[in-house]
Amino acid sequence: MSAAAALRVLFIVPHPIEGPSSRFRVYQFQPYLEAHGIEVTVRPLVPSRAAMRLYEPGGLVAKAAITTIAAAERLGDILRAGQFDVVYLLREAFPFGPPWIEHALKRRAGRLIFDFDDAIYLRSLVYRNPLDRFRDFGKTEAIIRLADHVVVGSRHLQEFASRFTRQDNITIVPTVVDTDVFRPADHLQLGTLTIGWIGTPRGSSYLRGLLGAMRHLCRRFNHLRFVFIGAEPFGVGDLPVTFQPWRMATEVADIQAFDIGLMPLTDDEETRGKCGFKLIEYMSLGIPTVSSPVGANCDIVEDGRSGLFATSEAEWIAAIGELIERPDLRRTLAENGRRRVVASYSLASAAPQLLRLITAAALRAGSVPSR
Repeated sequence: MSAAAALRVLFIVPHPIEGPSSRFRVYQFQPYLEAHGIEVTVRPLVPSRAAMRLYEPGGLVAKAAITTIAAAERLGDILRAGQFDVVYLLREAFPFGPPWIEHALKRRAGRLIFDFDDAIYLRSLVYRNPLDRFRDFGKTEAIIRLADHVVVGSRHLQEFASRFTRQDNITIVPTVVDTDVFRPADHLQLGTLTIGWIGTPRGSSYLRGLLGAMRHLCRRFNHLRFVFIGAEPFGVGDLPVTFQPWRMATEVADIQAFDIGLMPLTDDEETRGKCGFKLIEYMSLGIPTVSSPVGANCDIVEDGRSGLFATSEAEWIAAIGELIERPDLRRTLAENGRRRVVASYSLASAAPQLLRLITAAALRAGSVPSR
């Protein structure tokens, strides 16, 4: 490859831009990479409209047809991979069966970077998916062994990956936000204080564990409301809870309406593999947080400085209660949290790192073969 030739990278992602992993670990980096001479092609498993159909109830025939078409498209990606210098694989190429597509992509392109940001090597402990019977949970290990380089979202995932490849073959790139887009908004205190959470329906079980603390806080304070964005609705009795659908177009504004952001978790292998992205969103928007000290949360939050930790119900009540009563503490945590995200969890801090590792992985074995 001549010095003037562009490096061509094929990104294989599981979801279209609406999927948080695809959006924040691939799509948002595309303008930066292209501005620095990388030709980027992103190939989600299914397009946006089809992805929405897959998550709707019923329609088994339509879903089977979508999955079949997706498999055929992945065969096309295998053929296409020979035109690229690097395949960058996010999570997996296809959700079912062994990693034969990943092996074929590597053979065609010659170089494979594997990126994962969750404990995808486990069957979920909180969400029952009947399709999991068709999944190969050993696939993650196999792809790690196959990859020329491995990118992970946290130290815990780095420790997992290091069982199957050299430590110097792994790079931690946290899931980040564009802090020019995720900016704090002025909070107009109109009497009601909003305590919020954002996520997917799969995370709803962690919220149920806060019901006791929520009841206690609502008895103590009469100006609270809870807003849960993207959660699967569940019984909350007479608590002032709004279950709000997630919308990409309003995501930033919806979170900006929070006065306090929550991230409760159990403590197990699945949650230790999470990358704390809720906290990064909250903190980037100048929202003080209360979270469980589990997994990447412990790296993102400096307890008492850029957020608060809570484990037991009593600690959740105490931490949230202190933030409710102390606007000065909310401001301090918000300011420190924003600074921390700008410094360590922003697109500006991560994009040069991603560019370097893609370029290094492509050239490590020598010059890129001519086409």
